[in-house]
Amino acid sequence: MEAISDKYDVPFDKIGKIFKKCKKGILINMDDNIVKHYSNEDTFQLQIEEAGGSYKLTLTEI
Repeated sequence: MEAISDKYDVPFDKIGKIFKKCKKGILINMDDNIVKHYSNEDTFQLQIEEAGGSYKLTLTEI
């Protein structure tokens, strides 16, 4: 999550949850181990939403 924090200027301590949305529309809660495998930015779009002082990140497969 530090890489996401650094690259997209999202405070690390404010990242609440990270989700992956697959092509079928299923939303999956991701942990640090899963996030580490997502390095190819050509395979997903990142959506950042702020709510209640924390950020929700959604990686949508394309």
